[in-house]
Amino acid sequence: MNGLQQAKSLKELVDRFLETSPFQKQLTAAMVRTAWHKTMPKVVCNRTENLYVHHNKVFLKITSAPLRHELKLNKDKILTTLHAEMAHTFLQDVVFL
Repeated sequence: MNGLQQAKSLKELVDRFLETSPFQKQLTAAMVRTAWHKTMPKVVCNRTENLYVHHNKVFLKITSAPLRHELKLNKDKILTTLHAEMAHTFLQDVVFL
């Protein structure tokens, strides 16, 4: 088995594990939280009060109204960034509260 086939098999195994795991919600939330803190500027992370995932949507409670408005305007870019950061993603939308 060459490296590409092995990597594909490993990816398939991880995907299957995440799909069937009883801890899927917690794993996805932890991956999103890590990706959020890794990709967003410190000022955004400091003003993120709560982050959770529900029905393939990321819900973010932002404490600053102007920042929340700015993030809403860049929602597509943020979703693309999260998809790029996470190896496998189920995310369909980002909702700012």
